[in-house]
Amino acid sequence: MKQAVAVSHDDQEGTSVQSAQTEDILGTAPIFVLAIDKSMHLTYVSKAAGLSLDGDRGHNLSDVADVVTLAAFASVWRRLLPESPPEMMLAKFIGRNGLPLRIAGLVERIEVDGRALLRFSACYHPRSDKWLEKLILSEEVLSGFVQNSSEAMWCIEYSEPVDITLSEREIVRQVFENDCHWLLCNQALSRLYGLPAGLDVNSQPVSLYFPRIPENEEFIIRIIRSDFAIDKVPSTDFRHDGSALYMENKVRCSILNDQLFRIWGTLRDVTDIRQTHNRLKHEADSVRDILAALPDAILVIDRERRLTAVNPSFETLFGWSSATFLGRDVQSIVDLERPLPGGRRWHGASQQRWHTTVWTKSGTPRHCEAQIAPIGDGDSEHFVLSLRPIVEADCICEEVI
Repeated sequence: MKQAVAVSHDDQEGTSVQSAQTEDILGTAPIFVLAIDKSMHLTYVSKAAGLSLDGDRGHNLSDVADVVTLAAFASVWRRLLPESPPEMMLAKFIGRNGLPLRIAGLVERIEVDGRALLRFSACYHPRSDKWLEKLILSEEVLSGFVQNSSEAMWCIEYSEPVDITLSEREIVRQVFENDCHWLLCNQALSRLYGLPAGLDVNSQPVSLYFPRIPENEEFIIRIIRSDFAIDKVPSTDFRHDGSALYMENKVRCSILNDQLFRIWGTLRDVTDIRQTHNRLKHEADSVRDILAALPDAILVIDRERRLTAVNPSFETLFGWSSATFLGRDVQSIVDLERPLPGGRRWHGASQQRWHTTVWTKSGTPRHCEAQIAPIGDGDSEHFVLSLRPIVEADCICEEVI
């Protein structure tokens, strides 16, 4: 059994004084507090709230709030449970002299003596009116600019900041694993990600559209190595349907005391460009494979007869190193300046064929059938020359029609 504790007169007096001081401290604090029952009756109004609202309008919320705010409180009553966390709300009240008063606060459900109430609270005092109005206006202007921009904008905010004093790999791990969420992502981004109508990208998991894959790890590494500010950095994102998007980002970061709180920026969809590049690369690889398989030596030369590209058969047939001969004049191994039968020149506008001699690296002549054609139409700057060894010695330099 607990022992009773005797309270002296001095203790009682001290407790009474402390209670009065506490009540005075709380009562004069610039805290806007309203308690509202299910009938929307105001059961409690803090001093700061009383100084701010039109006290002559009654004791119901409907007397001091606009219809949108009333509907918002009614909605909270329907869905909020006692153990639910507070929700943010921007409420619009009727202030002194009937002027509108907007206050950003928290609304939560509480139990007082077995009675369910909604409590709306905010740090507010009438003297902060101008400052708050300026803050709200600034937020509205910023949100309007972001949402109405045709450029896709995004921001990842970290509830668990990333420690940038750690190793590169650890920073990358924290970027993808620390608790974070989207912030201020705009409609242009939602359209880019193909979100269904009514679905807010800011409410979706970051990993759904920006997962931890090697390409995106490299994206973060490039940001780190650029001192957390970089332009035209590629990333791989995903549409709502799971299809890949190739993006080009302009990225900035918010850092305080070596803690990264936000990564934000703008992006441009380069998926079509990337796919075209991949297709052209695939086609180029296929052409190289085909040229490598041809038994004839295939040379690409410019108007100065310099070798700009060649297939492996060039080295196999004539012994010249492809790498060391690139950029050199091929006149030393095959005479292109000798007029062809009919007085034609090798750099004509049409395809030409003739027999000639090609000198190998060892100094041995090889009799070849030569064929040359310009690349493209008009006044071409590059030509494709093919050389095929033949055995008929008497066909050297004889034109083949």
